[in-house]
Amino acid sequence: MRSTGRMFWQLRIVIIIMLLNVACKKDNETVLPPSIMLMSEQGYISSDTSISPGNEVRFKVLMQKGDLDITNFMIDVYTDDVQHYFDTGMNVSYLVWQGVFIKSSAAIEEWQFIVRDRDGNSSSTSLKITLDTSNSYQPLQHYSPVLLGAQDNMQDGGCFDIADSTISFCSGASGDTAIQSGIDIIYYYSPEDENTIASPGANIEDGIFAVNPASWTIKNTSRYMKTSISPEEFMESINDSIIIANYDEGEAKRKAKKLKQDDIYTFRTQDGRLGMFLVNEVSGTTDGSINISLKTQP
Repeated sequence: MRSTGRMFWQLRIVIIIMLLNVACKKDNETVLPPSIMLMSEQGYISSDTSISPGNEVRFKVLMQKGDLDITNFMIDVYTDDVQHYFDTGMNVSYLVWQGVFIKSSAAIEEWQFIVRDRDGNSSSTSLKITLDTSNSYQPLQHYSPVLLGAQDNMQDGGCFDIADSTISFCSGASGDTAIQSGIDIIYYYSPEDENTIASPGANIEDGIFAVNPASWTIKNTSRYMKTSISPEEFMESINDSIIIANYDEGEAKRKAKKLKQDDIYTFRTQDGRLGMFLVNEVSGTTDGSINISLKTQP
């Protein structure tokens, strides 16, 4: 009996040791994080370079899962401080992402691209973009004052095509991709945001338009940033240096809300053109209008 008892306890000890070893192995197992790389293709930046202020910065990023699916992709840009340029969630095993930004007037920008899985395992890659001062600033293109109507205004359209300076009604653009392709600016009024300038890709809430621009085939997205530029500075500006100095991709939003007279916003369109507008007058609500002065890069 004593021999049998000793064997029983010895067996229990062996089993416990084996279980502890298995547990330790699991704890010590290395989880493979997701991978990320900048793709080296024509037109895209994949290594350190110099770019003139106001010019496009294009990236193409390849991300692949490790042991777990990808759940987050972020872009941080370091100058004197850090700006969070991009942050999106997902649940995929593989992703090729493309993005367009604008070179600021900062002497050095360090771009960091980060990918994470659901457990927080991450990988990153980075590059530096220095300021190329060999090229001069671009002259600004001036537009005659632009009058845009809100959604219930039957006289003035609310969709503006910067490239050819045409104004359309959103109802007409909803079924015409030729018109949609050029729309960078949409004006409307909502009870929450009041007088608003946005774009088709701005996730405009349902109920504003009979056909929500979010359902269009082509949805250009512009981003806007409120500035402290004075109306006098706006009127006197002749090149895009003032826009570049007052546009920050990390701070820009998809909507310019609660607009009032003398507000000045800088913006970037879907195709990378920088501009700014000055609010001359705001009138009414859903059947009202807004009058703006507009200047853009050529």
